[in-house]
Parts: sequence; C-alpha cells; structure tokens
Amino acid sequence: MASTETKNGAPTVGAAFEQVKDLNGQFLGAGRQAGTLYLDAYEKGIEQTIELQLKIASMTQQEWLKDLIEKQADVTREVTSSYTSTARSLLK
Repeated sequence: MASTETKNGAPTVGAAFEQVKDLNGQFLGAGRQAGTLYLDAYEKGIEQTIELQLKIASMTQQEWLKDLIEKQADVTREVTSSYTSTARSLLK
C-alpha cells in the first residue's frame, strides 16, 4: 500500500492530486446545483410575467392590442424554453 505522506510528514504528490480532484468534483457539483436553481427561478419569473401579460391582454378591448400581447407572450415562452433547455443540457 502506498503511503500518503513523505518521510517529513508532507503529503505526497498523489495524495495532493486526489484532494484537488475531490475538491474540483465538489465545486462542479455545487456549480451545477446553483445553475439549476437559477434556471428554475428564471423560468418561474418568466412564467409569472407571461401570465400577467395574458391577463392584461384579456382585459383590453382592442383586438389588435390583445393579439400583439398574446403573440409577444408566445415568443417569450418559446425563447425561454429554448434557452433553459440548452442551459440545462450544458449543466449535465
């Protein structure tokens, strides 16, 4: 069995490498988790904005304005879906 310390008590290069590798894995895991939480919050915020837009659209009496707001909400939903699905695939 290989020793993890040199004769003077300092860690070997192999042991130090393993520690750095473990810390790097923990750092990447925390980054992925933070990224996922950000995307969840982003999607929720965008969805609330879209709901508000659609509520405003339903209250207007101008058909052209209602159509415009609804189309803008659709575009926002599509762009957000594309962005978040790409970001989630990169976080894996």
